Amino acid sequence: MWACSDVFEYSPNQIHDHNTPRDLNARNLAKLMASAADDTLTIAVTGDSQQFYDEAERFVDKVNTLPDIDLVILAGDITHFGLLEEFEWMVERLDKLIPPYFAVIGNHDVVANGEKVFKRMFGPLNDTFVYDSVKFVLHNTNSREYRFPNVPDLEWLEEQLREDPAAKHVIAVSHVPPYSDDFNPDLEGAYTSLFRNTPGFLLSLHGHVHRYEDGYPYDDGVRYITTNAFDKRDFVLLKIVDGQVFKEIIRY
Repeated sequence: MWACSDVFEYSPNQIHDHNTPRDLNARNLAKLMASAADDTLTIAVTGDSQQFYDEAERFVDKVNTLPDIDLVILAGDITHFGLLEEFEWMVERLDKLIPPYFAVIGNHDVVANGEKVFKRMFGPLNDTFVYDSVKFVLHNTNSREYRFPNVPDLEWLEEQLREDPAAKHVIAVSHVPPYSDDFNPDLEGAYTSLFRNTPGFLLSLHGHVHRYEDGYPYDDGVRYITTNAFDKRDFVLLKIVDGQVFKEIIRY
């Protein structure tokens, strides 16, 4: 159990201290690029770690027993209150992962000064990278927290989804799925159309709903997967071979 002084030690306005890590997505990308790609890309996908610290330790331990995982994706809600200390507590555990990990911002991460903490600790809210001929498009879909303005940024997204000679396939990663009430309904059609019209688009990965889902909600050939929160003690394991996606649910 945490003492109250531990839980509320940090000001909600604090965005770093002398121990706060920086640019974790970029640092993990350098680690990923230093590894050799093969014919199978293996990804562990999870989300909504929030205040589930014991479960996070179990998750890390389980992932580290699976030697073929190339990277881990955390689909947002690293924290519950957007506080620096929450970010640091979770990162302290995630840093024990053997494979590199990448995070997108969740709606709970936006509150207080959480957006500033996330940007400094992980990097841009919208970012991309290519590994093993797959382009990962990490982006912010927390529309409600921005009172439904230009979130997600469709202009940026359209630019990133254009044909890339380095990538055969595309995987989008964000927190809020487009069919959620927390996604801007005025942008839902244009957003899903971008995915539908992107050659080689494989998957849209999300958290937020705290339940595992896998399907084609728009009947347009685009596959959406959401993950359970950490307290459910499972994650999605994806293996991608020549554009084919094989999935398994891993308990821990």
